Amino acid sequence: MTLVCKVLYICRMTSLATPISSPFERWHDHFFENRDRAGALPWHDSYQLTARELRAVARSIQQFQLGEWARGRGFVRRAASHPVLATDSWFVPALRLFIEEEQEHSGILGRFLDREGIPRLTNHWLDEIFRRLRKLAGLEACATVLVTAEVLAIPFYQALRDATGSPLLRAICVRILCDEAAHLNYQALTLGLVRRPLSERARALRSLCHATLFHATALLLWQQHRAVFRAAGWDFRRYWNDARGTFAFLQFRIERA
Repeated sequence: MTLVCKVLYICRMTSLATPISSPFERWHDHFFENRDRAGALPWHDSYQLTARELRAVARSIQQFQLGEWARGRGFVRRAASHPVLATDSWFVPALRLFIEEEQEHSGILGRFLDREGIPRLTNHWLDEIFRRLRKLAGLEACATVLVTAEVLAIPFYQALRDATGSPLLRAICVRILCDEAAHLNYQALTLGLVRRPLSERARALRSLCHATLFHATALLLWQQHRAVFRAAGWDFRRYWNDARGTFAFLQFRIERA
């Protein structure tokens, strides 16, 4: 069982076994306990990426560093006005901490870029598309777009972990992988509760639309970042199967929320 599968399994068992008054109380505590852990990474490591490694991973790290950063104001605003979830006093506080954790990922990747002398991006067309998609509609659409990116971040960070000889970059990827695995469960809970009042037909339509978005995004991610996967020894089949397996897990968790 891979590291990510173990984390997914542990998160699932914890979410099913912990008796709490609010389903988001545990997540609030989880995100709170995870704060400010960047200093635990091996920043003292002296390894510098080789020219070949830089060509393979620099552009991708730049894009993910930019994509991990978001103020989340629209997300929080939609959450605070949701007619059902906003009645849970733990929902918005947990969401704020979740957004902070995503911002911390951006900060960690940015610090790594600075250390390697790689400039940070201030904008990218793909990031702009995702930001616009998140602003199109309500809470469900915003969460759907975000969790789709997180599903695909898991195979990306697995490949990035093995694409270079940098112990620091490997530790960063393991750290983010653990967080993203938990995020899938958190986001599945949110989407599952949002969709619960819908009819079976409406939920099926939502799942179909989500699958369409996932497959289109998965193809785009491979096109943009295939150099990282190839540097790690991944071919398209392995990437595709891994991404689809993670998406299937997410769909299962949404249905069970």
